[in-house]
Amino acid sequence: MSYGYGHPPGRCHKHHNETLSTGVLRRHSATLFLTVEAMNVDPDDTRRVTVEMFDWSSGSPVLLPLIDPSTQTLPPNRYVTFRSAALPPALFAYEVRIIRPKDRDVVTNVFGLSAIVFNPQEGNNVLQHDLEKLDLK
Repeated sequence: MSYGYGHPPGRCHKHHNETLSTGVLRRHSATLFLTVEAMNVDPDDTRRVTVEMFDWSSGSPVLLPLIDPSTQTLPPNRYVTFRSAALPPALFAYEVRIIRPKDRDVVTNVFGLSAIVFNPQEGNNVLQHDLEKLDLK
């Protein structure tokens, strides 16, 4: 995957993208879905964002299925949504990772939803400034 910059994947990822994480979060009993909103405020250029959601309830990460494609291209001045499938009833710990360009033109936020019809829960969200940058090798 070239991430749209015309460089080999390793080089591009290392120099142009960053991986952000929520860390492991405890699931609120009313949380049925997870969602990430990604916004590209660049007026001219597209950006590419990948989202991964993990169930950590067993102590090890298990990839959760998404309703939307895990990698999406954001047109200029637009936003896209990444939604999980319904969370398994036994899930009590989860993490969301976002692979995005390092520039400041992409803003991402994570929300827990009590219904798939865009009903965010108060206090059950992680805004971009709360996400932790990972140094995965």
